Amino acid sequence: MAELKAQVEQAAHSLEKAVADQSARFETTVADLTKIQSKGIAQAQVLFEDVTRVAREQIAFAEQLSGEWRKLWLASAKSAGELFAHKA
Repeated sequence: MAELKAQVEQAAHSLEKAVADQSARFETTVADLTKIQSKGIAQAQVLFEDVTRVAREQIAFAEQLSGEWRKLWLASAKSAGELFAHKA
């Protein structure tokens, strides 16, 4: 009877230890996931900031390019007008 009681106590102790170990591993995993999530959010913020910066630069470049295109178009129109004005 004492031997059975000792076996039951040993099994209970082993079960408690296994549950405690599993709980510790779970807490470690959750902490690791929290770190990974924080890094992912930080990287996403940097990505969005970079995309926004690039989009603004592209818009500014397009504006500059269209302004230069209008200047060239106007200059060529003036040249063509002067060419035809002198011949007439």
